[in-house]
Amino acid sequence: MDEVVLPIIDATVFMGMHHSEPLLRAKSLGFFNSFSERQVLMSFGQIGICDAIIWKKSRHLQDVYYPFMDVLHTEMDIQRQGYCNEVLRRACLESDWGHLNVEKKLLAAHVLEHRRPLFTHDQQLLEMTVLQPFLQAFPLWVSGPAFPQSLQTLFEQSGEMLINQEDFLNVW
Repeated sequence: MDEVVLPIIDATVFMGMHHSEPLLRAKSLGFFNSFSERQVLMSFGQIGICDAIIWKKSRHLQDVYYPFMDVLHTEMDIQRQGYCNEVLRRACLESDWGHLNVEKKLLAAHVLEHRRPLFTHDQQLLEMTVLQPFLQAFPLWVSGPAFPQSLQTLFEQSGEMLINQEDFLNVW
């Protein structure tokens, strides 16, 4: 039996569900709608970036957002993992990656080292030639519920939380 290759998502995809840009939000919602019954991978570092963005928001926004995030992480099979030594070595040795911050180098190295599909909205990663074979097209969500009803209700309640590109500054 063939092993299923789990796709990797980054913080831009997870936080994209609440992005102020409608097309980006629709892509992220399409992803989560399509993958809600499947496993995906997300690194501890990328999860930390999501947390850093949320913790910069007001207490009120955190309170309306976290119930959704908590239930999504419980109901969806998001495999969380750290990086292995081979990924660390590759991230440090790739001379063409000097323009990337450490988190992006690690993510790119993880994709390449394990040959996994990648879903991202990050423009720097999308422009990397070496990642092109691994970049995946997003299933587009058009309308209607993106999640099962109990989670959809929490998602709708979390709608006050809006993420902008500026929210990613100073967390990379």
